[in-house]
Amino acid sequence: MKVWQLAYPHNLQHVLAPDLKISSDKVKVKVTKALLTESDVSVYSGAIKVKAPFIPGRFAIGQVTEAGEDSFVKKGERVYLAGVTEDELAPDGLKVAGETTDGFYRDFVVAGSDDVYSLPASVSDEAAFLIDAVALAERIIDEMHVSVGQHILVLGGGLYSNVLCQILIYHRAVPILADNNTERLARAKKCGIYYTFPNDETLKQNVLKVTGGKFADGAVYMAYANRSEPSVLFPLVKRDAYVSFCAPTCKSLHVNLEYALKNNVTIKGITESREFVSTAINLLANKAVNYSEFPYCSFKEEELPSLMEKYANILGSGANMPEEMDILKFIF
Repeated sequence: MKVWQLAYPHNLQHVLAPDLKISSDKVKVKVTKALLTESDVSVYSGAIKVKAPFIPGRFAIGQVTEAGEDSFVKKGERVYLAGVTEDELAPDGLKVAGETTDGFYRDFVVAGSDDVYSLPASVSDEAAFLIDAVALAERIIDEMHVSVGQHILVLGGGLYSNVLCQILIYHRAVPILADNNTERLARAKKCGIYYTFPNDETLKQNVLKVTGGKFADGAVYMAYANRSEPSVLFPLVKRDAYVSFCAPTCKSLHVNLEYALKNNVTIKGITESREFVSTAINLLANKAVNYSEFPYCSFKEEELPSLMEKYANILGSGANMPEEMDILKFIF
């Protein structure tokens, strides 16, 4: 089979690798599409340290080509490959595709039946790449014990924040989205998110206006495509509120806890959501998320090295990745 192998930072090569064999409880999946993410670019550039040779690729979908008799998965099924799985030998009990273990930029993957998720026909390939965002939103809502009618302030207007706000609405909570990017705020409006405000000196008054002068019941800082100061959330929530900080596993945040300590705030740190993947697939199947406004771009897998280099230069300059969803097609 063929794999995209990182020999060292900024050197991604298409090389041959031995064919994979399955056992009775495993399945073999032909990767058909994979997503290009900030985490993958950080691995490529060396910002995330990996032991070479290494295969990047955090998110992918594919088709089952072989299924062991004890796998409970059928040959020919279209599946989503889990980006985070359990690993008893890892310090934190997890392995992350494309970061702590070889990822999905390759022709074939062998996985356990618990690590692949069948995709119903009502979930398109494009929608499948929102599974992580929807699952993360479900975990946030669960961890923060969000209830009907609560006002939840979300800081950061990227794709993950947009999806979180839509899932909050699905659960009949009231999201307040704040961002300093007018394009992202406009997209949120088109997706049905009513309260959208600039993240500036007017935010406090806008939050008070929406909540009737009582501040938000909880808040979420999304580090995805967000470089705002995280600590600004604490003065905008009620006493004893929950505040969650969400980021990819590779990202670090520096947070001033002064206001959090004064207001007895409960802080949650969330980086993955493997327990909510099935829930996310069901929500997408039921059209709980409007993704028609999200920009999608499709590329052949041969364009992967040039895309990686392009985005590595962008991240190296201190800028954010573009808002588009870059999907790579792997020829079946």
